[in-house]
Amino acid sequence: MLGTVLMSSSWLMFAAPAAQAEAGPAPSAGARGQVASDVTVKAGLLFNFAKFAVWPTLPAATPIALCAVDTEAIASVLDDTVRGVTITGHPIEVRRPANSASWRGCHVLFLTDTTSRPAADGLQVIRTQPVLTVSDAKGFAQAGGIIELYIQDNRMRFTINLDALDRAGLRLSSRLLDLAKTIRDARE
Repeated sequence: MLGTVLMSSSWLMFAAPAAQAEAGPAPSAGARGQVASDVTVKAGLLFNFAKFAVWPTLPAATPIALCAVDTEAIASVLDDTVRGVTITGHPIEVRRPANSASWRGCHVLFLTDTTSRPAADGLQVIRTQPVLTVSDAKGFAQAGGIIELYIQDNRMRFTINLDALDRAGLRLSSRLLDLAKTIRDARE
């Protein structure tokens, strides 16, 4: 499914299966097909977020780094999928940063655990860097992350924090923004 989705030039072909993908509750040990589906959908979303993002200071032909922290399954799906693929002339690289010191070299950064002290500190350091941060951790967007993945009505959805996006100096396509729930930082 992912290969077909990624090779399609139509956003709507991607939006239907991936942004609305069946995800269901947290899988049990016997639900391996569900895990694969969840991983495939998240990897597809990361790739497509990169397709619909603009890094204003990205030099021509510079690789776009898709980084996955603490999730080898998503990194592996991305490796298999993006080999030889480019986005507007930029080759795609999949990276597995060992620590937050290397997060600045990422263009899209997926984190599974944002509650640990090192992750929180790392996110604080890159909050004004051109890194599109993505997580499936509850409350990630409200805490200043850019894109939070969540499940609603057994479908994968996402929230985009527009203030965090502005702080990072990035732009996202209106087609992507139309599919998302958008929020702003809480004002005191």
